[in-house]
Parts: sequence; structure tokens; C-alpha cells
Amino acid sequence: MDLSLTLKRASLAGIMLTLCGSVAAQGLTAILADGTALTIRQPLKAFTTEGAVFHLDAATREIFVTGIAVTVPASVDGGVVAIGGTSDGAGGEITAATFDRLLDENAQPTGRDAIGAFSGAARSIYATDRADMGDARVAGRIQAQYLAQRDAAAAVHPSFVMPSGPTAYPAMAGGTCKSAGHVYVDLAGNPYYIPDIEVVIELSENVVGGEVTSSDQATGTFMIGNMLVMLNKDPRFTADVIGLGGSIIPTSVLWAELAANPNAQLDVVGHMIGEHFMYAQWLETEFIDVTAPPTITAEQWLFRDDADRIRFRGFLDKPLDETLNNGTLLTLHVQFRNGAVTLLDRVEALVIDPLSGMGQYRVRSRDEVNVSLVDTVEMYATDSSGAVVTSSTWLRVDVE
Repeated sequence: MDLSLTLKRASLAGIMLTLCGSVAAQGLTAILADGTALTIRQPLKAFTTEGAVFHLDAATREIFVTGIAVTVPASVDGGVVAIGGTSDGAGGEITAATFDRLLDENAQPTGRDAIGAFSGAARSIYATDRADMGDARVAGRIQAQYLAQRDAAAAVHPSFVMPSGPTAYPAMAGGTCKSAGHVYVDLAGNPYYIPDIEVVIELSENVVGGEVTSSDQATGTFMIGNMLVMLNKDPRFTADVIGLGGSIIPTSVLWAELAANPNAQLDVVGHMIGEHFMYAQWLETEFIDVTAPPTITAEQWLFRDDADRIRFRGFLDKPLDETLNNGTLLTLHVQFRNGAVTLLDRVEALVIDPLSGMGQYRVRSRDEVNVSLVDTVEMYATDSSGAVVTSSTWLRVDVE
């Protein structure tokens, strides 16, 4: 069960550091949220960051970290720049257009973005001392949210043992900003630190995994060991449940499966508040949403322009052709494209896992296409009539 957690644990700043040195990764032009046009500085001047967020400027879309003011532009070379690991509240990630969602004042329990299941942050995006120097009312509401949620969870999990020592709000580090990019300039020569691909913000990268010892759907909580885990309520971040094969499944499936198997194994990535309470942002499970259409996932990508090689693997979680109802498999296709031009379209073999019933595939392409031209990969499955049942598409720039 390491597919998604491996991705989440990876140091994205390290990955970006590698990418920012390549001609393919860096852009040439950028547009700021106010419409200001920028061009990349010549000679090239690269930068990287990985450190605590010290300040956010919603007007200029700047993130101040490790002595650098990273500007989140509206676009680089026409492509929208997203803040990885975040949630815009509508199924996407925060961008320059929604930058102010990052602010504590909008994410705290009485803030603009605290809606529905995302009832409010329990941790500031700044370190505790830095947050306390800001709006004391906002800091107080965030701290009160933690105490209320922790106590509500503890009340429904009688086996939970409150750790000895201080029980007040703990001192916490701030969120981490990971980025890599280049300096751009406007017409007046003013410099801007612009990320090449994306910028990532995470409050923490805490991980807990093991057997669930108790769960409670009403509070959205469960226990692993003596850790109280609650589905994330901070509107700036996700609360995704990942099923077998890497597809996102509804939380209703999580609770139904835990009701049937109370001691299921879960792996969780999220941000902790103190030593015994976590807001879960990604839960990796071995569950399948039987009501959902088939889903194709992919991981472990490799593109080699110099050797014309492409390699990756993944799953088709429901590989049977339901139109025949006789155990016949769907036909899986892989397609390499350059824009709208198809460079290759061929059938890929499926191997069925006898325990889970999932279909696994491994794409190994060598000397079939000019890999330097490939910018898009699509996997799609067809039934006995040739109709497309499901498809997934990945841009090379997003997965390489």
C-alpha cells in the first residue's frame, strides 16, 4: 500500500530542483494575477526554497520563505500555475486567482472558506509565535478549534489515553513552502521569483499507518495506536480517501468498509497538532468503490528522449467487460500524443490479481516513437463493442 504515500512523502522541492535546470521545464513568459507580463531573465538565474512560510501577501500573491519572495503567477507559458497539495474548494488546487484561501483569517472556523465538512483550520499556516503576533482573534479561534475537535474525538474513543504533560495548545512549526524556478523581469526590469512548474505548501508531512482500533463516522474519526485521526477540516487542504489501485473513493465507502472490517489497515498522511491528534489529508486503503465506473491509474513514470523509451505501470481497478458478463476482460489501450496528433495507439496486456481482482499493466515502449515529441499519454479501455468505457490522460510535464 505504498503507491500514493510514496508520492506524498517525496521531496517535491528536490524533484523541482532537478527540473528547473532543464530547458524543457522552465518557461519563457509569465503573466501575473494583475495582468503584468514577465519574461525570463537572461542569463538564467535559478532558485529553490524549502522552508517555513513566514508571510503571505494576498495582493501580490507572494509567499515569503527562506529569504525569497516567491510570486505565484496566473500562468507560465500559458499554463496555469497551481499550489500543489492544496484545495480550492471546488476539486482543484489553489492558484493565483484563489490565493487568499491560504490566509488563516479565511480558513479559521468563522472564516469565509470554512464551509460544510471543512469546518475550519486547527493549525495556522505560520509558526505559533508568528501567528500569535498577527490577529489574536484568528489565532484564538484556530486554537479553540483544535481543542474542541480533539475533545469531541476523545469522547467517542474510550480507549484513547491522553498523554501526560501539558494539554493546552502546543507550539507548532509553520507550513513549509517548496518551490524551484527562475527569476523573471517586467518591462521596468523589476525581478520576480517565479516557480517553473508548481509551488507546494504543506503544513506537515506526518505519517501514521497500522490497524484501526476504533472508528466513529459521526465525528469523522478513527484511531491507530493511540493517535486520534480526524478527516481534515482545514479548507485549504484535501481530505482524500484513496482506494486500491490509487483511485479516489467517497468517504462513505471508507465508513462502510470500517463498519464491516473494524480493524482494517490504513496508511495516513496529514498534519498533526500536538503528539496525539491528526487532521488526515490522504488516507490510503485497500477498499474499492463497487458502484463507480472503472478507473485507470498510473505511477513510476520514465521518459528517455535519448533512448526513445517510455515506461510506467498502473491499475485498471474493474477490468471485466460487464457487457458480456462471462469473465471477458476489457481491452486496454495506450496512446502517445503530441498535442492533437496521435503518435502511437496500441493494446496493452492486463494481468489480473487473483486476490483483489484488479487488472495490472506495465507499459514498456522502446523505439516505437520519437519520445522527445510525446507530451501527452492516454490510457483507455474498450468493451466488446469497441465503446470506450473509461480513460485517463496525463501530461508529461505533470508526471515526469
